[in-house]
Amino acid sequence: MTARLIRAENLLWAVPILFGLLANYAAYSDVALVYIDDNYYILTFPTLIGISLLVMLIPFMMHSVLRDLGQRSFFASWAHVFFSCLLIATILFIYTYALPINIKWRYYMGELPAYKKWSYYNTLALGIFQLLVYIQAAYLIYGVSVLVKHRVDQKRLEREHYDYIIDHLDPNNSGSLSKNAVA
Repeated sequence: MTARLIRAENLLWAVPILFGLLANYAAYSDVALVYIDDNYYILTFPTLIGISLLVMLIPFMMHSVLRDLGQRSFFASWAHVFFSCLLIATILFIYTYALPINIKWRYYMGELPAYKKWSYYNTLALGIFQLLVYIQAAYLIYGVSVLVKHRVDQKRLEREHYDYIIDHLDPNNSGSLSKNAVA
């Protein structure tokens, strides 16, 4: 059980929880205000942790499957884990130190410096979240392609094994059956 606990992919769920709890206690506000498509969303830090964990769930399972099959690429796995953890920590860091704003500031004549700064941080955090989702999708595509390649190779080996059995071990076969089946 301990060998399964000490794996790189476990950082995919540990980092959002640890940084999320740290952000929850260190933030200026109890909530993160997110502006998307002319709507403001008020998210608590436990909600941000949950969203991060949902985004990481399927790639985490892909890491485990690839490791169990022995098809895990060391570089691809560690790059995925490193960049995913870095992006999650960055998003939580942005929402930790972004000062709270009054949502009515958006409608003031001119731009208030505090609102402009918050708007920049909001746009940056949303862009980083999109990059995080793209990285997860890219790793899933990579994982599925490795699984498909593994399955094709496994089927080819099975076919070669059965052909060998038919050709060499069956005394009633003159070798013509498998040669005709291949052609």
